Amino acid sequence: MLTNALAPDKLGGLERYVRELSAALVAAGVAVTVLTKRVHPEDARCETGVDGVRIVRHAVPSKADPTFALQYPVRVAHGVRSGVRQTKPGTVVHGHYAITALPVALSRTPYVYTFHAPVHKEMLSEWSGSYALPAFAQGTAVRSLRAAERRVVRTARRNVVLSEFMRDQLGELLRPSGAPGAVVPGGIDTDHFCPGAAGRDDWAADADPLIFTARRLTLRTGVFELVQAMPQILERTPSARLAIAGEGHHRPVIEREIARSGLGGSVRLLGRIDDADLLRWYRAADLSVTPTQHLEGFGLATGESLAVGTPALVTPVGANAELVRDLDPLLVASGCAPADLADSLVRLVEHPGALAGLRCRARAHAHPRWAWSTVAATYLDLYRAHLDP
Repeated sequence: MLTNALAPDKLGGLERYVRELSAALVAAGVAVTVLTKRVHPEDARCETGVDGVRIVRHAVPSKADPTFALQYPVRVAHGVRSGVRQTKPGTVVHGHYAITALPVALSRTPYVYTFHAPVHKEMLSEWSGSYALPAFAQGTAVRSLRAAERRVVRTARRNVVLSEFMRDQLGELLRPSGAPGAVVPGGIDTDHFCPGAAGRDDWAADADPLIFTARRLTLRTGVFELVQAMPQILERTPSARLAIAGEGHHRPVIEREIARSGLGGSVRLLGRIDDADLLRWYRAADLSVTPTQHLEGFGLATGESLAVGTPALVTPVGANAELVRDLDPLLVASGCAPADLADSLVRLVEHPGALAGLRCRARAHAHPRWAWSTVAATYLDLYRAHLDP
């Protein structure tokens, strides 16, 4: 596996995806090594996790280094090439991130690539908290990253996407020719994310409804718009409460909006929480929300919520609707604006028996089709069909 970073070194959807897919393949009897960058100086260069996944980390320059942008791709290329050279004959190489897959795309090594998202479209909004690019360099950086992604997907022996929406995004890079990617849905640890009892603390005890979202706090994920929707929600359902799990560079803006709107008692920022607390909040919530404003390759939070048995309201963006369209059309908001989120959420809450009925059906909608055992078996078939010597 070739990826940018791995959980728990860094927490995020891609990082969790690669770790959990690797663990599922190990459980299926496959030896898996992940080549990734060293996020923290204290991280071991080579180790095997309790899940059996072997991790090899390569060094990258510090973001504080003024030559970071020049050094980074060179150091990544060196780390990836060194790791791939040590693989045994017949090893499957599976890329998950354009920058780390580019070194094998420039060689003759066959590989499969999972196209999680068009990173060049996310670059300025998702990375602005970490990489402060001057305005004059932004266009060049985006074009360079798009060229790298295009090379990676065009050179891959086989491309995989997590949704029909992402297959369309892949098609933009493959045009005017190129085979469409195989759709293999994102995986969920449905053994962990499963229905069960969950208590509420004093703040959430009287919430009706208790709304929950687990998102990175960035412009793209729509948490700001969900907070903006809360005054309208409270006008019609005064006992509503919103709990937000996650961190990101947009947090100060969200905090100011909470204060400006007088929502301190109704909206709670939980920060980064571990999987045990994440499960507890999913179970305790009456409803979760995925308020994406731009791009959504799969919707991990939506799938986790449904696997627990908690209905998930989504915006009509990216792959969001694909996850819930066969469950109930009420789960797709009429739009992405705060007023759309408020109206759709209240309509769902006030619809007679809607949430209770959805709770009975949500788990079966998610499991077993998104279980990691199912996803891993699909990948194994794909490896055999396209990459075996």
